[in-house]
Amino acid sequence: MLPFTAEILFASFGQYNQALWPLPLLAPALALALILLTLRPVRHAARATGALLALAWLWVGVGYHFLHFAAIDFTAPVYGALFVLQGLLLAWTGVARGRLAFAFRADLFGWCGFALALAAALALPLADGLLGDDWQGVRVVGLAPGATALFTLGLLLLTAGRAPLHLALIPLLWTLVAGATAWVLTIPQDLALPLAGVAAFALILWKNRRREAI
Repeated sequence: MLPFTAEILFASFGQYNQALWPLPLLAPALALALILLTLRPVRHAARATGALLALAWLWVGVGYHFLHFAAIDFTAPVYGALFVLQGLLLAWTGVARGRLAFAFRADLFGWCGFALALAAALALPLADGLLGDDWQGVRVVGLAPGATALFTLGLLLLTAGRAPLHLALIPLLWTLVAGATAWVLTIPQDLALPLAGVAAFALILWKNRRREAI
């Protein structure tokens, strides 16, 4: 049993969004800009994208899990530590070492990555607004864990060359956690997250094997 209900969870997100306003409006717009950059990469875009992804994971770990979600769930610090670790891995791989490059290719991996990233930026908050009681508690990419995890998996499918597998493990894990939570709390819009996470991870493995064979 979880120590909160779906109503409490979304009410908590409503308070969280109000405290961060206007970031819940700006964050999806920034995510869309990052997706568009994969269509026409520019100089330093890869490091900037890696830095923003790292910042998003660090913020969700500290600002959401440690400082906000911990008020209703005693496991929040564990989740927060995982998100901080993911943020540090992204910062090291994508910013410090410059090992991330994003470029859309019109193949299975590119289209799936594009669709997942777009779903995280637009479809998930839209589903929250339509299926929830109001729009104040919608969960947006860069500020909420589920959308951030799905967006990251989408962008990893849009990497040029091999996608660093170590950057996909924690996002995959979180989609499974989100799916289990959705099942217990009856949050229908989140039930697709574990399926999307597993599919994205399988595609990343396939993508990397194809790159090795070339």
